[in-house]
Amino acid sequence: MPAEPTMLLVHSPLLTSATWDALRPHLEAAGWRTVVPDLRPLVEAPSFHTAVCAEAATSVASGAPTVVVGHSRAGPYLPGIVGAVGSDRPDVVFLDARLPHPGTSWVGSLPPERATWLRERGVSGRLPTWDTWFPSASLEDLVPDPGQRHHVLHDLPELPWKLVSEVLPAPGAAWNSARRIYLQLSAAYSSTADQAEECGYLVRRMDADHLAMVTRPAMVTDLLLSALGASD
Repeated sequence: MPAEPTMLLVHSPLLTSATWDALRPHLEAAGWRTVVPDLRPLVEAPSFHTAVCAEAATSVASGAPTVVVGHSRAGPYLPGIVGAVGSDRPDVVFLDARLPHPGTSWVGSLPPERATWLRERGVSGRLPTWDTWFPSASLEDLVPDPGQRHHVLHDLPELPWKLVSEVLPAPGAAWNSARRIYLQLSAAYSSTADQAEECGYLVRRMDADHLAMVTRPAMVTDLLLSALGASD
């Protein structure tokens, strides 16, 4: 019996697996098995990258056709995850996500002024939770429903600075054969989508918001499945 097609949904280390809760029923109704590892217990690992790749490898059945989807700050870890999962010519989807930056760290990949801003957020070697980075009104605009907002922003992790400063390795051979897709959800990621297009990614754009898989899951499902069905 052939292995069930699987969609591995990887949340940003700044957020939680609740990021995907609204989207999963739509994908499963379309015939996909969804797998959502919780990355929060991994943030204290000596190497977050190594721990995330190992978790991904144990999350999917061996040989199962797997699409790897990463949101926001999960993007730089996708090359390693693709290698760990081990599918032949896998599809990898960057959902309003940062692009890979092998050979440098999260903070090292930022423009100098943004790197300084991030360093200034640090307290006792840790970044405070993501929801404290913005005025509360901004988060209310991003996720207007109070119950949904509480669900998505509940129990966010504080990240140790060693995670932010970890240099990511070069991708393995599996990355070279991967079909790379970039789905832009928000205006803030327009230039990142442009960079992806210049690098040969299949790019699709949606005029929505950074957490559109929470606020508009049906639209994101349609965008995702349409991109996966597109020919090269």
